[in-house]
Amino acid sequence: MTICPECGKAFDGDQCWVCVTRRADIEETFSLSLPVALAGIIGTIIAFGTYPPLESNSLVDYSIPALFIIPGAIVLVLELSWRLARYALFVRLMFVLVAATFVMTASYYFLNGLLDGSTPVEAKAVVSEKYINHGRGSTYNLVWTLSWNQKNNIKGSMGVRRETFSAAEPGDSVRVMIHPGEFSQAWYSDVHLWGSRVRN
Repeated sequence: MTICPECGKAFDGDQCWVCVTRRADIEETFSLSLPVALAGIIGTIIAFGTYPPLESNSLVDYSIPALFIIPGAIVLVLELSWRLARYALFVRLMFVLVAATFVMTASYYFLNGLLDGSTPVEAKAVVSEKYINHGRGSTYNLVWTLSWNQKNNIKGSMGVRRETFSAAEPGDSVRVMIHPGEFSQAWYSDVHLWGSRVRN
C-alpha cells in the first residue's frame, strides 16, 4: 500500500483512484460553472447597456476581475503544492459560488431597472464632449457631467438622436432622465436638450 502525497489516502497500483475521481469531479464542475459565469458576465453587460447605472459601483468594478484572479491563484497554488485533490470539495464550491455571483450581479442590475416603476427625475448636466461610433451604422454619443444626491462631477455617456447630437455642443446644458431604481441603484434612461420637450 502506498500513501498518496496529494490526498493522503492509501492506494494500490500506479495511481490513486481517489485523486483521479476527485480531479474528474473538479473538471466537471468547472465545465458546468464556466458557461454560467460567462452568461452572467454577458447579462451584466446587457443590463448596464439597458439600464446604465448613474454611478459606477467600485465593488462591481473590482469584483469581476477578482473573481477570476483569486480562484485561479488558489487553484494554481493547490496544484503546485500537490493538494488540489485533497481540497476538491472546496474548489468545486468555489467554482459554483463564482458562477452564482456573476448571475446574481446581472440579475440585480437588470431587475433594478425592469421593476423600477418610479417617475424619472430630470437633472441638469453639462456636455463635456461628443463623438460618433462607426460600426454597423453610426451611433451618436454625448458625454456629460452632473451633480446628483450631493455628489458632484458624476460622469456619464449615452447614445442620443442625431438631432440632439447635432444641436448639443461641449459646454451646453442637457437634461438627463434619472430613475431611482427598484433597489436604490440610480440609473438613467435618456438625454434631452435643455428647453426641449420630452418625447414620449
